[in-house]
Amino acid sequence: MQKPLINALLLLLVFLSGRAAAETGQILVIESYHPHLAWTALCEKGIQSVLGAEYEIAYFYMDTKNVPESEFSERADLAWEKYSDMQPNLVMIGDDNALRLLGPRFSKTETPVVYFGINNNPRYYFDRVPRNVSGILERTPVIPWTRYLCQIMPDARKALILMDSSPTSKAIIDIVFQERKTVTMGGLEIEYKTTGDWAEWKDIVLNPNDYNLIVMPTFYSVKDQTGRTLKDMDVIGWTAANSTIPTFTNQSYTVGSKGVAGAYYIQAEKHGRIAAEIALNILHKKSSTTDFLYQTDSDGQFCFNREQLDRFKIKLPQKIEEQAVFR
Repeated sequence: MQKPLINALLLLLVFLSGRAAAETGQILVIESYHPHLAWTALCEKGIQSVLGAEYEIAYFYMDTKNVPESEFSERADLAWEKYSDMQPNLVMIGDDNALRLLGPRFSKTETPVVYFGINNNPRYYFDRVPRNVSGILERTPVIPWTRYLCQIMPDARKALILMDSSPTSKAIIDIVFQERKTVTMGGLEIEYKTTGDWAEWKDIVLNPNDYNLIVMPTFYSVKDQTGRTLKDMDVIGWTAANSTIPTFTNQSYTVGSKGVAGAYYIQAEKHGRIAAEIALNILHKKSSTTDFLYQTDSDGQFCFNREQLDRFKIKLPQKIEEQAVFR
């Protein structure tokens, strides 16, 4: 009598464990960039905090800030192979390159897709907006930041937006400048320049002409004469040390005594968390993808370094200082 009972219990355990495994959903996160990029790592931390306890999460990194553009299609094919092998319950796509390269393929599937970190209009990546694709846009707060900089540096008359040559930079130009070379805000004339060449980047910084400040929203795709992509903090560190005018970015980790004077930034961990909450609602059938076509994350946080502020004799307005964090 004991052996049949033991066998029955074993069969029940096998059944229950198999059922539990079947009910454990799988999520594939396809990232445009690489895992050591601060934005990517923090977004993933936010995603993990919402979905990690309940779902098995796999990652694929397209590494498009390091590999040449001629290899982008190959990286997209490898990401698609990962998806085909996994057949996950849901896919999350981080940043514009991955959505541009893979969005049209996913629009022909039934798999729910949640994007995040998208700077451009997602409509540009599809013939029509698919019913299975939704997510949250990242609106790099260039315009709000320059408005605040008018308060922080009230005597400034001309600002330079200096960017690398990347799809993110193009999206910023399209959204902020809208085919204009300059915009004026609160008495501040704002121009932009883009370059992916390190020698040209340095020349721009060393010859600021009549600019009073530099804002660097993107700086990840700058390459030296050998074609090697420079580390982001090497670009930031050199620029901050050699610029004769204050430098600012949209990333908090760039702020410091050997970095820029300040940043106004989207909180990447929070951004990833919002995207994951959208995914969770879809997975739990509380919502459909059509409920989240275009959410926008544009809430910023101030971050400053006192040593750099003192270097350029910048005194923060009291309201901004009270809201800021310092590094």
